[in-house]
Amino acid sequence: MFEEDLIAVAVTVLTSRGHTVEPDVDFENWRVAGGTWLTAGGLLALAIRLCLNSGVGRLQ
Repeated sequence: MFEEDLIAVAVTVLTSRGHTVEPDVDFENWRVAGGTWLTAGGLLALAIRLCLNSGVGRLQ
């Protein structure tokens, strides 16, 4: 299995690019930059897309 918490990595990637990331009270859903709530999978997908579009990134 993975040694790193992938959600923590995604949050780090997003915040390092200037986005605010906030969890709900159960840490099951995430809001990025005041947008709609995302699931953990949606949060990971967003972080991956940002890395792929911007070049150098931790998730590449």
